[in-house]
Amino acid sequence: MSDAEEAQEEVAEEEVAEEEEVAEEEVAEEEVAEEEEEVPEEEAAVEEEEAVEEPAEDEEMAEEEVEPEVEEEAEAEEEQVEEHLKDAVDGSLRLKRMLEAGSGPAGKKLKTGDNGAGGPIVGAAEAAKIRGLMTKWQLMQDTSVKHVLDQMPLKDLLALEQTNYVPDRFHAKKLPAELLAQHLAQLVERKMVQGRGSDIIASFKHTWSLDHNAEQTLRGLNHKDLRYVIANFDNTLPLEDVVNEAALDEPDDNGTTSAAPRAPGLKAMGRFNRLELIDPLADCAVFGDANLTFSMNLAKHRKYLGHVGRVIATTFEEIGTLRERYKEIDESIKMLEDHHAEVYHGVDCTRIRSYLHSASWLDKIPKCAEEKPHQVLVAPIHQGVAVEEALDGS
Repeated sequence: MSDAEEAQEEVAEEEVAEEEEVAEEEVAEEEVAEEEEEVPEEEAAVEEEEAVEEPAEDEEMAEEEVEPEVEEEAEAEEEQVEEHLKDAVDGSLRLKRMLEAGSGPAGKKLKTGDNGAGGPIVGAAEAAKIRGLMTKWQLMQDTSVKHVLDQMPLKDLLALEQTNYVPDRFHAKKLPAELLAQHLAQLVERKMVQGRGSDIIASFKHTWSLDHNAEQTLRGLNHKDLRYVIANFDNTLPLEDVVNEAALDEPDDNGTTSAAPRAPGLKAMGRFNRLELIDPLADCAVFGDANLTFSMNLAKHRKYLGHVGRVIATTFEEIGTLRERYKEIDESIKMLEDHHAEVYHGVDCTRIRSYLHSASWLDKIPKCAEEKPHQVLVAPIHQGVAVEEALDGS
């Protein structure tokens, strides 16, 4: 190898070494730059965490400061109100605190049906029947019809499918959904007592599929026994056995259901379920009751229900005239007196003011009874005031 070639090789080796040194220096500079970039990012993250923690601490401090203020305001309000209103104010403040404590993110949304809209969850079998019915009726796009069908259990859907019912899509006044809802209501009505008015015993007979003899037995029971049978009969024992158990049962005297235990069962239970309009503590006056039958029913009713208000029965005719017209009048008067009612004769409710001067049962002269005589009866019943107060008009 000549000297020239050796010199060329040495120069080439030096160039390669220089290039390697430059590459190493560049790599080192890049690493340093990356490290310098990571340091500011870490510092920024730390600063953000500190910034988040500081507002949280500030909020806690603010809540702690607000709570004493709210308590102080509540105490100040309690001191300002009267003694008998403190319970109401305490309840309002508790409700306010509960509402404030409960104010947060909204609760979970209601579950929805398979169409995404709000409604009941429909099972796969029900959904298949609904799709089949709507396809059969050519009402696949009618959401109102689907809403009506969504409310039905599977057994009712099967029954509807067997009826071959199809709602009229071209009805002049009603939509298919309205016709469908009406048809479903009629199906339910067909399962009820048919042919006559339904009372408690007729409904009970229909529910348990009892015969006519069982119905007659139930209609002959008193209030105590009938209530026991209806509450305890489950068709596991014969009806006669349950009736015998009812005869031996002793009712609880502390409950309202034990009132009038010997009264006719059907009548007492039917009356028990009606709205009670008469205040048990109010006095009641009846005017113009010729043979006193209404007053007798009222006195019996109030005694059965444990009312303690007075029952005052009056007639327009004198006792002599009543004895000529009604042979049973003396017995009616005795029955009223046995029920602690008061009976007065010769009272004209349209001119009651002139009769009260000599009345032994009222010691005040009314101011408005002559102008509005109906208030004499209505006011004690609906306003719960004494008869004297009602007649006085004050």
